[in-house]
Amino acid sequence: MLKMLEVIGSSEEGYSEAVRAAVEQVMAAGEKVHFFEVIEQRGAVRDGAIKEFQVKVKVAVEMA
Repeated sequence: MLKMLEVIGSSEEGYSEAVRAAVEQVMAAGEKVHFFEVIEQRGAVRDGAIKEFQVKVKVAVEMA
């Protein structure tokens, strides 16, 4: 059986890197990840330039 976790990832490089950061954060916590779904993308602008890409991701992990 799986459960869904909702996590936020961010990166100064791009959306793909932000997704990778979010999923790797869950794996680093010791969870066994099966799949993920990007549910939201956004970013931060400072001084007229894009400074950060942000994503909200649902991650499916095995229930203990």
